[in-house]
Amino acid sequence: MADLSIIIVNFRGWERLSQCLDSLTEIEENRFSFEVVIVDNCSNDGVIDRFRLLYPHFAFIVNVGNLGFANGCNLGAKNSTGSHLLFLNPDTIITAEALFGLLSEVRKRKLFSIVSCRQVRENGTEERPYGRFLSPSNLTGWLRAFTKIVLRQRSDSFRQTDEFIFPNWISGSVVMISRESFLKLGGWDDDFWMYFEDVDLCRRAASKNGEIVLLKTVCVEHNHGGASRINRTVTALTKTEVNISRHVYISKNESGIKAFYMHLFLVLNNLLFGIVPAIVGVLFFFVKRLNVSSAIYFQLVGYYFSCIRQGKWMSKRSVNY
Repeated sequence: MADLSIIIVNFRGWERLSQCLDSLTEIEENRFSFEVVIVDNCSNDGVIDRFRLLYPHFAFIVNVGNLGFANGCNLGAKNSTGSHLLFLNPDTIITAEALFGLLSEVRKRKLFSIVSCRQVRENGTEERPYGRFLSPSNLTGWLRAFTKIVLRQRSDSFRQTDEFIFPNWISGSVVMISRESFLKLGGWDDDFWMYFEDVDLCRRAASKNGEIVLLKTVCVEHNHGGASRINRTVTALTKTEVNISRHVYISKNESGIKAFYMHLFLVLNNLLFGIVPAIVGVLFFFVKRLNVSSAIYFQLVGYYFSCIRQGKWMSKRSVNY
């Protein structure tokens, strides 16, 4: 059994994945043992065979379909042996010191704790891979701005020390957790196809008195722009799923009048504020950004009709739909 299993879910992000795997190949470590498990969410482009030859010491698993990030993570965890799990995005570059720092910290923490770290882009720009749980005051970007400016409520202030930040949730791009905690939490919820599965996991961990911790002293390079931005069709799809996953998250973590208000606010916000960009996008279909806005709008309209028919908020791309 390895000390650490590194689980990476990929969908046609081969260029970024190769950089990530190269960084892992360079690690020679005697302080802990680790294995690498790559789950390919059915890229179906013939590239995986070449990667198996390039990285023979890593395990490659092909999922039966593009069933989402959470489903791929669960499949990777099921086929790993480590006492601790690191879920890592394929567009990251990591070092031995970062791995050791994350592993050392999660070993110190109590059951159900989740640990992550700082993330920077290749140019040194600092990311913000953490935040607050969804609430009636932060459902959208303009609502967060309104809350901050008009109501003078900051959404980014968390308890912190020189070494740690303790946010509500950390990004799924770098997630370290013990296998025991992961199994007792029931793993990732694969009702989510993409987005907010990390917020949901942290919410469940926090409800069991786990600590959500971001290490200031450890850093991972994270370069966005992989599988979610291949072309305008994929861009529209993933941006639509952001909105859908908000509803899925609310349906699982809120109830009563609060849940009703949050769902209603998002529906009205998406349909009313999205209609003008959608019409402009139809008229100027040759402008990519406007065309994407139209696609998002009509996909969301279809989703809301599906919710009425099915009586549930789940994405049709979810494995459990």
